[in-house]
Amino acid sequence: MSHKKILLKLGGRKHLGEERWRDALNLFDEIYSFCSYAEPSHAWEIPSDKVHCEVLPKTTLNHFFFRVVNKFKSKKRLSWIITFLLSVLRILNCGYIKKVKSVDVAAVLCSYGDYDNSDFMFCLCKNVIDKPVVRAYKETRPEYNYLEYTAMKSVDKIVLFDVKLKEFLEKKYGSDFFAHKKVIVGYDENALPSCILDGVHYQEKLSTADGKVHLVILSFRVDSAPNRSRDQGRYYYIDIIKEIISAGVVVHLHCSKYNDDKGVNRYKELQAENPGMFYMEEALAMKYSSSTEEWINSCDILSRYDAGLLHNIVDESSVSEFDGINIPHRFFTYEAAHVTPILKRGENIVLGRMFEEKRCGFMYNTFSDLPGILNADIEYYTPSYEDYLKAIFEL
Repeated sequence: MSHKKILLKLGGRKHLGEERWRDALNLFDEIYSFCSYAEPSHAWEIPSDKVHCEVLPKTTLNHFFFRVVNKFKSKKRLSWIITFLLSVLRILNCGYIKKVKSVDVAAVLCSYGDYDNSDFMFCLCKNVIDKPVVRAYKETRPEYNYLEYTAMKSVDKIVLFDVKLKEFLEKKYGSDFFAHKKVIVGYDENALPSCILDGVHYQEKLSTADGKVHLVILSFRVDSAPNRSRDQGRYYYIDIIKEIISAGVVVHLHCSKYNDDKGVNRYKELQAENPGMFYMEEALAMKYSSSTEEWINSCDILSRYDAGLLHNIVDESSVSEFDGINIPHRFFTYEAAHVTPILKRGENIVLGRMFEEKRCGFMYNTFSDLPGILNADIEYYTPSYEDYLKAIFEL
């Protein structure tokens, strides 16, 4: 029997940012992360004897069966196919699953959403886990998902960021979905680690020099045309940027990838048409693989701005219902950098309640209200990842 306090993490990714493991290691001696894929990463900042990563073998058969599972997971009447395929995958990966079983753990965390394969990893390994499992759930879609359903039905505790997410899932799977299940509400895995929160060097606001509100849009990518089927226009920012500029607000776009429209970057055109009001800024190092120093430097840059855009909700899209209750990860990034997140009244029930109760954001009716943000009394909300783990594991 091991005397070490070990956390077993089941998920799609290797981690949720290596810096979060620093906070976790304040509570656990070691972490074992079992995941379906590993992302490119810089050299680990944490000693390798503290965090161990085991990636599901990349074999042709694994790849094939995994694709079939994903193809059928939304078809309820064909769920028996997935049950069968998971049994086959357990046989094919018996050595990997034995590694999961061999770890003498104190706690098990499975996270984080419907898109990152974490449900799949739990369903694959659940038969060999004999400790209570906490399933922290963040992101979902309106469609039935066999893996999502099975994972949440099988775990011991479910963590949701708000009661509205609980209602969303009950609408999808039935009013008794959480019956006899321990559910804790009000905690979000996107909380940043202490090493970032404590390291930010807040800069003077750009508005101090010109008296104008400076708003930042932080996005991994943006589209030059609203025609991408999966994202249904949510990454098309041209129109909303035009609206904000028309209200006299300066817009700064930090983005890593620009998708052109017929070979044309519409954001470059917009910048040329609006000198001094719209800036295409450098991409910030705020990825899963970014170092602590890169995260802090990025927050330093963000801290110059007054306001941060959270959502680009497209009302007619199939994901707009979830967007209306979701807390995007950039919310915690803005709060850490002391950038006030903005929200149109009535657009997001959960954030609207948070803004009113915690005074951690600014609500507007039209973009012409945004100059009021310069005199708003804001209290930034910055729980740490360690705080989050203490709450969900009751430490």
